[in-house]
Amino acid sequence: MLNKAAQNGLLLSLVALNSAAFAQEQSVGTRSAISATSDANTSIKTTSSCVSKDAVSREARDDLNACVLQSKEEMVTKIEKIEVFGQYIGLQVPEVEGRFYLDRQLIDAAPRTGGDFTELLELLPGIELGSERYDADEQGEIGAQRVSIMGAQPWQTGFFINGVNFNSRQDPETYRDNDVLVNDIEGTTQAFNINQHILESITVYTNNIPARYGSFSGGVVDVETREARSDKASFSTSFRTSQSEWNNYHVFLEEDVIEGDTDEPVEPQFKKEALNINAEIPLGEHYGLLISGNYTTSEITKLSLNQPVLTERENTNLLVSLTQRNLGVDKVKLTFNYSPYESHDIVTNALDSEFTIKGGGTNATLSLQHAFQHFSVDSRASYTTSDNSRRANPHFYKWAKATGRAWGIGDPTEETSISQQGGYGDLDKKQQNINLETTLRFDTFSALGTSHNIEWGVQFQDENLTRERFYDTYIYESAVTGVSNLDCNGALFDCVELETSISIEELEAQLGAPLDFSNPNHILAYSDIVTASPQYFSIRAVYPEEYLDVGVQVLSTYLTDTIEVGNFNLNLGVRVDYDDFLKNVNIAPRLSGGYQLFGETDTLLTFGINRYYDANLLTYKVKEQQTPFIYQRRAISTNGALQEWQNLSAASDTRYIYNDLDTPFNDEIALGWKQATALGNFSVEYTKRWQRDQLLRTGSPDYNPEDGFYYQSQSNNGKGQNSRVSLSWAALFDIHSLSFNTSYILSESYSGSEEEDIEDALLSDLIFLKDGDGALKETTLSNLNIIESEFSRPLSINFIWATNWSEQLATSVTGTFRTSYEDYTLTEDVSPTSQLGRLSSQISAEETFNIPIYARVDYPSRLLFNASFKYSPMVFEDNALQFRLDLQNIFDQRTYAVAPGNSGIEIGRSVWLEVGYEWR
Repeated sequence: MLNKAAQNGLLLSLVALNSAAFAQEQSVGTRSAISATSDANTSIKTTSSCVSKDAVSREARDDLNACVLQSKEEMVTKIEKIEVFGQYIGLQVPEVEGRFYLDRQLIDAAPRTGGDFTELLELLPGIELGSERYDADEQGEIGAQRVSIMGAQPWQTGFFINGVNFNSRQDPETYRDNDVLVNDIEGTTQAFNINQHILESITVYTNNIPARYGSFSGGVVDVETREARSDKASFSTSFRTSQSEWNNYHVFLEEDVIEGDTDEPVEPQFKKEALNINAEIPLGEHYGLLISGNYTTSEITKLSLNQPVLTERENTNLLVSLTQRNLGVDKVKLTFNYSPYESHDIVTNALDSEFTIKGGGTNATLSLQHAFQHFSVDSRASYTTSDNSRRANPHFYKWAKATGRAWGIGDPTEETSISQQGGYGDLDKKQQNINLETTLRFDTFSALGTSHNIEWGVQFQDENLTRERFYDTYIYESAVTGVSNLDCNGALFDCVELETSISIEELEAQLGAPLDFSNPNHILAYSDIVTASPQYFSIRAVYPEEYLDVGVQVLSTYLTDTIEVGNFNLNLGVRVDYDDFLKNVNIAPRLSGGYQLFGETDTLLTFGINRYYDANLLTYKVKEQQTPFIYQRRAISTNGALQEWQNLSAASDTRYIYNDLDTPFNDEIALGWKQATALGNFSVEYTKRWQRDQLLRTGSPDYNPEDGFYYQSQSNNGKGQNSRVSLSWAALFDIHSLSFNTSYILSESYSGSEEEDIEDALLSDLIFLKDGDGALKETTLSNLNIIESEFSRPLSINFIWATNWSEQLATSVTGTFRTSYEDYTLTEDVSPTSQLGRLSSQISAEETFNIPIYARVDYPSRLLFNASFKYSPMVFEDNALQFRLDLQNIFDQRTYAVAPGNSGIEIGRSVWLEVGYEWR
């Protein structure tokens, strides 16, 4: 017999577990939730008299709680899958896996902005979103956020849709590195964006992650799309919008701005709109069709060259799901997701820099589930495509800011003041994935006094990436000025000769004397007639035309035996992967378990020892085969005539070599205490990760005189560690659902080979670091990657309060606290490198090569609250209107998206309105 605390805890667990529906473990019939039993460490059986599968009436929902308690004496060692209709919104229940579950109720209830599902993940412990989350410019963005789990990089998070991986392998390390990339296209860590509207649930794993998941080393996010479930047709539609006029902004100025030396930043103007539809259509006894769609558009002005410029985004999610049940096999589902993305943008503070990016992709998945006499089969086959293309002006010019080229920002008397122009050329990338997977789940059997649940699966993944640059693209550097007799020698686009409004002879006639540059009056008169100061580029980087077609195949198998021995529950699992690129056989143990303390089902102690291997293999293969850019230089003759471009034989980008390398991985230990009480479910989890065999550059690149390229080898010398403790609590009090969680970093470190010497690094990898006193230190991006700490905020706290006041009115409030942290951020400033002389012995003092400046910034702690109000009045039978108001940052607090002491704009309070109609 269970005590009262256990009864309440089990009730909470029952509702949360069944609302999750255990999409990964489910089969059909009386075995449908056997594996769920081991996950929850709670043995329950609810008879059909308690609630009918088709019970949708309000009376049935109201009687659910009482019925569960009345049936407690019938509870035995297996769960039968049931549909539960309740008000509970929870995130975690007592189970071995470190899993958090967001069902459709919570997705609907949580305050949101543009609607991409990744913004909801910020509410979970151990998860952080990118620092750009609260940038003012981000108000107009509609793409996915960067998601870091347990301090890992965003690209190390495994993303799955309906159990199928949809990570982007198109160099996701560069995502949000900069607004525009010279030799790549900014994408996301996912192959396509997914709006919350088309999702049924979101499951997040942070530790003790099951063996069926691979190709990640941070955590796993598995989303399930909607499907037709009802025998009654339904339809809903809604329109959602937010505009800059409804929002508050905070403008912050540097000291020199206050003194009038720099222009004040201008508040962005934007408008975002989203149209949602959802139609569920039963097609006879065995079939159901669901069509769900979202179309989101955004217009946002960016300040460029002190002028507002309109940029645009649009994203589509169209989901079509056809489900067949109990006809030959238990369940067959065909899902098609069409998710294109398009952006019309600019390179800020650059003339003629408009460009278009087309991205997103499609996914088609066929899944089958059937229970045989002694085992069940869960199989799926999927095909995923992801496009990422750019159309832009072909070349980029970094002119010196001078007469005729004076549109740049900054003081032209400063050494590094430049006027930028153009774009980075056309570039196409396309990723195609084929995934095949079959999982067998065997009936429970007993041996030597223990019960066993065995799950065995085989997976095959074929990833292919094509990359094409259609023509050579030039990036012009080192603008040389002051050559009065410059002869461009026919160069029309990258050289400017002296241009005057009148001839020198006419000026001398006006002066009544020969032009004398020692005479201040003559200098002033001369400057008045100059319409274009002479200048030419002495150095350029050439990104050559290229076409690449690379592929990687990965074969995986996994086996998990869930063993019950008295009060112990053990998950003994292992995963084995092999890829045909690094050619490694990666064996990853996944060992976890739980112990019911004192034999009580409401107290669970958990532990785990696990290994997770990285993915990103396509990126490595592209870098191996990619044609590096080269540097070229030209000079002028003694009479000022411009010479031809010449290759600099010892100056190029790098070819990368990935030979004899191990696959990077993380080792994990996890300890936990999970408690079900009358006051809700509590959990305390400690997780420690060791980063092993991380890839680092080995020594200096080796120059090959035969082809003129450098070759950079890699090693497995990188390593690090991260340890965190998380506390979670969730409870249901009548109509109120409450959740609280916090995560704290106990320790973190990263180390590798010796710091890279700037004299050995490529010019393209050099940067400056600015400390708090403004001093500059020249270093490399590789060194920065070791010390930066964007995803290392020591303490985070999240709070959720959701209330269904009635069937028509619901509210929710969320709060997020992030403690202070230190990081290096990219500034708009540049400074000339000291290493330019390495390109050639002929480099003159007038030639410069500017590299970016990163500044060390101390970000203070912040506390933000969001709220949502939803009202759905019935207008007549089966027809309801929907009104929704979402408020972000309701107390108009600082987000610290703008670092203290810098100029910029932060988002204050923002407002989103939604109106809709539902027929059910």
